Amino acid sequence: MRMLRHIPLLFAAALTAAAAEPLRVALIAPPTESAAIAPLRMTLETSGLVRSSAPEQAEALLILRGPGPAAAPEVRRLIETGRATVVIGAEPAAWGEAVGFISERLGANRGAVFAGGTPLRVINLFPHPILTGTEKLETDEAVPTWTKLTDDAQLIAEGITGEETTPLAWVRSVGASRICHLVPSSLALLSSPDYRRMIAHALLWTARRPIPGSLPTVQRTFMPESHPGAFAITFPEGVGVCLDPVRGGVNFAWEGDFVDLRPRWLTKQGAPARIFGPVFYSEILPQPLRAGAPGADSTWRFKGYVLRDGVPEFRYDVAGREVAETLHALPDGSGFTRAFTIAAGKPPLWLTLEKQSNAEVTVEGAARDGNTVAFTSADSGGFKITVRRRGAVVAP
Repeated sequence: MRMLRHIPLLFAAALTAAAAEPLRVALIAPPTESAAIAPLRMTLETSGLVRSSAPEQAEALLILRGPGPAAAPEVRRLIETGRATVVIGAEPAAWGEAVGFISERLGANRGAVFAGGTPLRVINLFPHPILTGTEKLETDEAVPTWTKLTDDAQLIAEGITGEETTPLAWVRSVGASRICHLVPSSLALLSSPDYRRMIAHALLWTARRPIPGSLPTVQRTFMPESHPGAFAITFPEGVGVCLDPVRGGVNFAWEGDFVDLRPRWLTKQGAPARIFGPVFYSEILPQPLRAGAPGADSTWRFKGYVLRDGVPEFRYDVAGREVAETLHALPDGSGFTRAFTIAAGKPPLWLTLEKQSNAEVTVEGAARDGNTVAFTSADSGGFKITVRRRGAVVAP
């Protein structure tokens, strides 16, 4: 079998100290792409690449257009083994007999040149950890149209010319593996710091590594099975939470760091935003946080929220007692915490929990009796609820 033509890379790019080892990345391209990969290779090598890795030892693959027909079977095998994969400007001819496989993995079909080759007038970037630090993206290149995106494809960038739109970047999870496709691939764009940052972040995201500087995204919108004005909080660790300030609690949490608001924008009736990944936690009881006794009538008022280093803190008044709630994702993305800070005063507070089939719920700093949590002190204090997806492996 012909050896893969590759430029082995080790990508470190300001990884946090929590990362045990830098990310091993193999850059793969057809023999005809030596000029196109030069700026990309230089950028990666000067961004902390300190050690080489052949594709067999690589944790992630960065593929420019494709591997070339001869090497395509071997690259397909590597992808099928679960390698994190970022593809830039996928070209069917560069995949040979594996063209059907890569189309299936990308979750879309290659079409004609978008808008007859007319330059893109607007490029929309949607909130996602990969786009951390990227304020805008500009290119004059003609891009191909990709159609029939699968339902689980998360569109993170789109181009607009006139009334026509086309996908420019999206991500998917196939089983336990992640893949990202960035459509634009001109030499000028590959030399752009913003685009190269996107590529670096895409590598980290597909490999489930921390992205430097990424923060939670907080959006107030119309969420499924929620009152209008609910909050969608997506964490870069890979979990999303819907908090409903009308019902007075977390409506649900799902495995995913992205929420698609386009259904709300594009439909006449204003369809709910779209989430990706399974829901593992849900609540339906109204106003689970009450004063006096479990289930007792008490006043509850949402007083707004603030962001502290990107982390949302929600504020409530429960029968005259001030409460603040801060949400955090667990570092491994397996769940989230709810930290309640309670001002001094009376009466005692009670939080009703609901039975969960797909999550384990633990309590710290307050007394738990079955499905109720009691904070009875008149002094200031607080307690924490941890919600972890059932079956998740806890790191030692």
